[in-house]
Amino acid sequence: MDRIVKEAIDCRAVIEKVTGEDRGAVLTFAGTVRNTNLGRTVLSIDYHAYESMACKEMEKLEEETAARWPGVKVRIVHRIGKLEPGETSVFIAAAGAHRDESFAALRHAIDRLKEEAPVWKRELYEDGSEAWLEGS
Repeated sequence: MDRIVKEAIDCRAVIEKVTGEDRGAVLTFAGTVRNTNLGRTVLSIDYHAYESMACKEMEKLEEETAARWPGVKVRIVHRIGKLEPGETSVFIAAAGAHRDESFAALRHAIDRLKEEAPVWKRELYEDGSEAWLEGS
C-alpha cells in the first residue's frame, strides 16, 4: 500500500494494515478539506509532495512511533492533487492493546507528519485568489 496516493484514500485498507488480535484499540484520524479558512471560502486545496522523501518520512515516523509506544502499530496515507471540501487528505490508523498509548501514538503521528513531511498545500478561494500554506 502506498503512503502517497492520487485517488481517494481506502480507509478500510489502512485500518487493516494495523489491526491484529493483540490490538484491542483501533483508532483513526481523518484530515479533511474544510470549506473555509481564516474567514475565506475555500473552493479546493491542491496538495503537492516530494513523493519519495515524503514516503520515507512517513515510514520513519511509523517506526519512530512503534519504538516509542511498543505494541502500537501506525499507518499513514496522504493524498495529493486537487481536493474539494469534504474530501480526505490524510488518514492515519493506530492500533494497540489499550487506548491510552494508541491515542498518544496517533496524536504524535499527525503532529510530526505536519512538521516533517515534505507535503505542501495551495488553497484556492472563491474570489479567485490562492495561497500556499505551511504544513503545521
